[in-house]
Amino acid sequence: MDATEFWSICSANGMALSREQMAQFERYAGDLIYWNEKVNLISRRDIEHVWLHHILHSVSIAFTGELPKSGKVLDIGTGGGLPGIPLKILNPKFDITLLDSIAKKVQTVGMMAGHITVHGLRAIRQRAEELPNDPKLKGPYDLIVSRATAPLVDLMKWSRPVLKQTGKILTLKGGALTEEIRQAQTKFPDAEITVIDLRVRGADWFELEEKRLVRVRWDSPVAPPVTETTTTAAPTEDGEAPTAPELQE
Repeated sequence: MDATEFWSICSANGMALSREQMAQFERYAGDLIYWNEKVNLISRRDIEHVWLHHILHSVSIAFTGELPKSGKVLDIGTGGGLPGIPLKILNPKFDITLLDSIAKKVQTVGMMAGHITVHGLRAIRQRAEELPNDPKLKGPYDLIVSRATAPLVDLMKWSRPVLKQTGKILTLKGGALTEEIRQAQTKFPDAEITVIDLRVRGADWFELEEKRLVRVRWDSPVAPPVTETTTTAAPTEDGEAPTAPELQE
């Protein structure tokens, strides 16, 4: 897939992209390909599919009708700026914070974000579990997004304290989700968890790979999960213990 096919598929799915937006997407794709050779932002084995597997995958959230028209957005485990940067290009009204725990990723994606806009898009280095203790990041957020970052139960644990009561989590997932959702629902019995199959006209990859969007909402005030779990992650190549695995698709 190239930029022209990406534009065509977006149009076929009811999203008319302007020339300015397409210029931003092309600049972002070029940056992602270039800097991925120096910093492991996405799988190097998958770089030839950057438009389909990464940019269109991120944009597909908008095809579901689940995105608000504006608001404060947090992208947990952003890696190479996914899905946060594509969502900012789609909706300039979003105020998006791109969060990752790995310094070199944050530095690189912050520079890439600066090529898109100087307003309402920033990259911050922080561990997701520390969000409630950081006065600059504790929100509350209207929307929290994530892509292939962590088990749903962990994402919900990190997000709940900083999410508006009327807010929601939208996370891109793939494959079998039954057990993952069962564990999350057990820990958070008051949460409403909905799985949305992603169907993108003109891109069979979404159905073949069983790509889904998981939506989480709460109607009640913030409360702790039923029980606490501890997740231990292996150190990264630069010696840090990430809050979630590397973003790999």
